[in-house]
Amino acid sequence: MTLDRRMRQAGASVRRYAEQEVDPVAMLWRLRTHQRRRSRQAAVVALVGLAGLVAAAVLVVRAPRQPEVLTPPGLGRVAATIALPQAPFPRVVGVADGLVWVDGDNATAYRVDLQSNRVAGSLRLPAGSRLAAVGRGSLWLTNDAAGTVSQADPSTGTILQAVNVGAVQEKSHPHQEGLRLALDGEVVWVARLQNEVVRIDWARATITKRFTVGVPGSARYDLIAAGGGVAVTHGGQQDAALLDPQTGKVTTVPLGGTLAGVAFGAGSFWVSAENYTLARIDPASRRVVAIVALDPQHLPGAVVVGGDAVWVFASGLLQRIDPAANRVVHTLAVGPQEVEAGRLAAGAGAVWLSDATARTLLHIDPQG
Repeated sequence: MTLDRRMRQAGASVRRYAEQEVDPVAMLWRLRTHQRRRSRQAAVVALVGLAGLVAAAVLVVRAPRQPEVLTPPGLGRVAATIALPQAPFPRVVGVADGLVWVDGDNATAYRVDLQSNRVAGSLRLPAGSRLAAVGRGSLWLTNDAAGTVSQADPSTGTILQAVNVGAVQEKSHPHQEGLRLALDGEVVWVARLQNEVVRIDWARATITKRFTVGVPGSARYDLIAAGGGVAVTHGGQQDAALLDPQTGKVTTVPLGGTLAGVAFGAGSFWVSAENYTLARIDPASRRVVAIVALDPQHLPGAVVVGGDAVWVFASGLLQRIDPAANRVVHTLAVGPQEVEAGRLAAGAGAVWLSDATARTLLHIDPQG
């Protein structure tokens, strides 16, 4: 292509721009404006995205966190099943001096050796008496018909001292305990079926206080535990009652379920209820300081404290609670769910469960 032809083409292009009123400077301005608009749109999109992320994060933070559900690992084993064929309705009471003591509900106390897991002998009690507690180097007996609480020699069964708290005649079945005991230093607390608790200064053999608790017929279970100068018993169908002998006051603590078991240890009262919980009650403040969720498939019952743990027997399942964490840390299936009048005792590194129906005593090794 010649130079002349190139010049003519360039001139023709200039004429076309001129005829179309195209301003090159304006074109450059519009291009820059378009680029700015696109940049602003991208920034807006980015800001909207960032705001969405922030909002989502806020929602996550504000959303209620679901409690972590832990399945406690199984631990422990039934080391021995000890038959008590001579006891019509055995209930384990306590551990002392290398022996496990069991009341047979036949005016007889049975001694089980910790090492051999065998019945080491029996002790005949005064007629009508029942072994209710073991402690302070003595056996503690009750007699519903006579209305007495007695301290007895563990070797001979000889009565050392007795206090009359009042007879109990009205019982729903012959195996029901009309009098239940709890020891707290030199004080003996007695729950009388159904709505009275008696405090005895044992050194003086004197009744120092009587409490009327709840209303007649309100107590499905007769429960009593004592510690720190205070006692806990049933307050009604779904209440615990804390009894203060200094003020004479009864403090009712709602638990949301019928009481099933109570014990004192680790500076607290531990109360199992039929809403599958274990309440920890501070004796000083008279308040529930923790609620432990129990297995919802097993109805809770007896409670005992021992070996730096709280133990709850619940229809075939033994649950171990760590009082430092206030939660179930181990479970152990221990026979059939229906264990009648299942009672617990703890001592010598073991837990003991009596089954009145099967007439047996289970020796449970927590370490397995």
